[in-house]
Amino acid sequence: MEEKWELVGHIGVDAGLCWIGDPCYCVTPDVDEHPANTWDEFCNKLQKIEKRGVAQWNYKLGHRGLGVSVSTGYGDGVYPVYIKRGDEGRIAEVKVMFMNDEGD
Repeated sequence: MEEKWELVGHIGVDAGLCWIGDPCYCVTPDVDEHPANTWDEFCNKLQKIEKRGVAQWNYKLGHRGLGVSVSTGYGDGVYPVYIKRGDEGRIAEVKVMFMNDEGD
């Protein structure tokens, strides 16, 4: 079976970065693991990503998995999102193209 990337949509970026993680861990009041108490505090923390353009976010007990933030190539814009499906048709991979071969 040939694996193909399927365009499924686009994401708009206005912060120059992308968050990958379960949205219930962002700022909901009923979750103990959220990384911030307000949306503004969460966005400010996201801006402090590592120099290499990525940051691993850990749960309060220190283990990985809360989320990952990455810078978005050239910053703000609209970026295509692709998926690959496994043999059963379930989503196996996701990819966001921040730059293509032409630098777009």
